Amino acid sequence: MNKIRIAILASGTGSNAEALMKKAQSLNSVEVTFVLSDKVGAGVLEKAQNLSVRHFVVAKQSDRREHEQRVLNLLREYRIDWVFLAGYMRLLSLEFLQTFNGWHGGNSQVVNIHPSLLPAYPGVDSIRRAFEDGVEESGVTLHLVDEGMDTGPQLMQSRLPLEAGESLAAWSVRFHKLEHQTYTQFLELVALGQIPTSPFEET
Repeated sequence: MNKIRIAILASGTGSNAEALMKKAQSLNSVEVTFVLSDKVGAGVLEKAQNLSVRHFVVAKQSDRREHEQRVLNLLREYRIDWVFLAGYMRLLSLEFLQTFNGWHGGNSQVVNIHPSLLPAYPGVDSIRRAFEDGVEESGVTLHLVDEGMDTGPQLMQSRLPLEAGESLAAWSVRFHKLEHQTYTQFLELVALGQIPTSPFEET
């Protein structure tokens, strides 16, 4: 049986990527074919190496189209079925998404995890912004990727209340744990061929 081939794109330390790589190794029908970072020396590269996962660097450059073409070349070469973004600090262009999704019959197969209940708090520092606003709860959203900033169709949401007296640091730790749980659960759904077509809440 041919395995579903997944590429993870990440820019930073790669805790979500690590959770996905470990989960994939426990599943028979999926594999993380490679991890790609746009930063030389990113922590995610070491995590991939430690887990014996192929890894590449396509460093940032001024020509966005050229950069994206190099990434697409790798996705095509390794016949990637799904792209999981895990702290990848670049917006993907419509051209990139149309090209990749076009290889899969037009179906969107690029996903991202974001630490808020979208559409609230898109972009960076979403946990801190929600905390400073004094929200009673936030959460994580797994969504398909479009050319906007965290604007693609939502697939999964998991809620996370802010406990009385909880610090930002403690809440952030619980956020990251919830991200790992939600993303790896989605990976398992991919492996089972049970992709959600509309948002649903896990917790």
